[in-house]
Amino acid sequence: MVQGRPEVFLRQVDLEETNILAELRAASLLEMGLLRPAAAAEFRLRGRRQFARMLREGRLAAWLLFVDGEPVGSAYAVFFERMPYPETSLHAEIAGVYVAPEFRRRGYASLLVTEALAAARARGVRRIVLQPGHGARGLYERLGFADSGQMRLPVEAPAS
Repeated sequence: MVQGRPEVFLRQVDLEETNILAELRAASLLEMGLLRPAAAAEFRLRGRRQFARMLREGRLAAWLLFVDGEPVGSAYAVFFERMPYPETSLHAEIAGVYVAPEFRRRGYASLLVTEALAAARARGVRRIVLQPGHGARGLYERLGFADSGQMRLPVEAPAS
């Protein structure tokens, strides 16, 4: 039996889809070991509220990837102000790029990131940054990103 090509489309997220964003974000964090399964339900609720707030405030632009009608990926452009500059102080971070494991290595992450980049450029940001996860550096280099040598200081978890 020959299978047809899957129906693939991207859509910019609206406020009614924050539950899907929270679901995909939880899947990503669970996969990376950054979210305990026991905390996932609470995280999804908090994530949904936070995504809705960020969308309403214009601090977030997000896209969903659908394959045969199923949401299987997401990407975000997170907007923030930095110190004043002559033209603009608006920056963007490409974040939360996720494609479900069974749909990887098909170019879907590139499609998602390209949309996020276009939104950031359309807003006239001064700089676009990201922090690639393991194995993703090649994707971002192909899209024109260069390693800036930026250093980070980890923030310690608050004492409970």
